[in-house]
Amino acid sequence: MAITQKLCNAGLTAGAHVFQASQDTAVTTIHLCNITSSDATVNIYILKSDGSTTVPTENMKIYNQLTIQATDTFIVDTEKMILSTNDKIYIETPDSSGLIVATISTIGL
Repeated sequence: MAITQKLCNAGLTAGAHVFQASQDTAVTTIHLCNITSSDATVNIYILKSDGSTTVPTENMKIYNQLTIQATDTFIVDTEKMILSTNDKIYIETPDSSGLIVATISTIGL
């Protein structure tokens, strides 16, 4: 099991991913912690490493405009995600009023 922790970005760029699978990997949980006193809006994307694009698009969203209240944490743990080598997770905070720290728990397959 491995833990990755990263501050999420306000925009989407090729290098702004919060996690990249180095091998076939199961994502067991994603904790999204709002470390500010303002609500935060979050979009989560999965980018498949098929070479079709280097930045996720709207049709790659798995969570859209999720609001995480000030100083609260949201946990994604209902369904496990299986990623192939080099697949990426992007977590975007399009409103800059809240800061989100993402903690991603994974296990190699």
